[in-house]
Amino acid sequence: MSNEQKTPPRVGFVGLGLMGYPMARNVARAGFPLTVYNRTRSKAEALAGEVSCVVADTPAAAAKSSDIVITMVSDVPDVEAVYLAPGTGIIHGVWGGMVCVDMGTVGVACVRNVAEKLAPHSIGFVDAPVSGGSWGAESGTLSIMAGGAKADFDRVYPVFETMGKKIVHCGESVGDGQKVKLVNQINIALSVEAVAEGLLFAVKTGANIPATLDAVGAGAAASWSWNNLGARMAGGDYAPGFKIEHLIKDLRLALQAADAVNLSLPGVRMVLGHYEKLCEARPDAGGLGTQALIEALK
Repeated sequence: MSNEQKTPPRVGFVGLGLMGYPMARNVARAGFPLTVYNRTRSKAEALAGEVSCVVADTPAAAAKSSDIVITMVSDVPDVEAVYLAPGTGIIHGVWGGMVCVDMGTVGVACVRNVAEKLAPHSIGFVDAPVSGGSWGAESGTLSIMAGGAKADFDRVYPVFETMGKKIVHCGESVGDGQKVKLVNQINIALSVEAVAEGLLFAVKTGANIPATLDAVGAGAAASWSWNNLGARMAGGDYAPGFKIEHLIKDLRLALQAADAVNLSLPGVRMVLGHYEKLCEARPDAGGLGTQALIEALK
């Protein structure tokens, strides 16, 4: 928290899933007064058992007692519901001058629609999707890509500092963060594919797998995906840091945005096809970590 922030803003946090739970916990541990809401109330109560926070009955109730409201839910319908649902949505609890922040990956159209609905109430809005998976959420080392008015970004920055180590203001328009996040997801998808293909090549040609992981991880081909997911792939550990179902959603958003500007993304289409193939073959695949992609290539 900034030394200049004498009275910390009250924070509302909506969505306590794989990412949201540890993110909200870090906010509370940093000393921000916290109110939380989760559709499955038991998760909110579990957090209240770990850190000091108030459990709200609705997103609107979380907003009423907050200066900044953060949402971390998985898809467009979920975002629209927590903000705009009749009676219970955040829009029914806002007050002039507060700032709302959506930290999911839901595309430009979604965040701009929500921001436009909130604007008549004099509500600031920042879209701030993150990268780093559940590991980054746990450790408070996420990369945060924010779009929106600089004044709103500056107000939220001390809270961002509790969740991330790289915080970038990507532009003055709501949605600018989403654009950068989709660039990130394109790179993630292709890098996971590269790791999977490389490891399969190593296995089929009889290469020493531990030596391969070590040597490649220190060379020009090193990447976050190789160093964080390679050993998990090799060992068949598909526990999710980031779920396949969420990456599929993100890649579809990227392709929709690319189609709108007549851009072909053949690599993204290929990787998406591999994930969809895996989900067709394994009903549980959507809940696995993205490193399970290797199963689609075997």
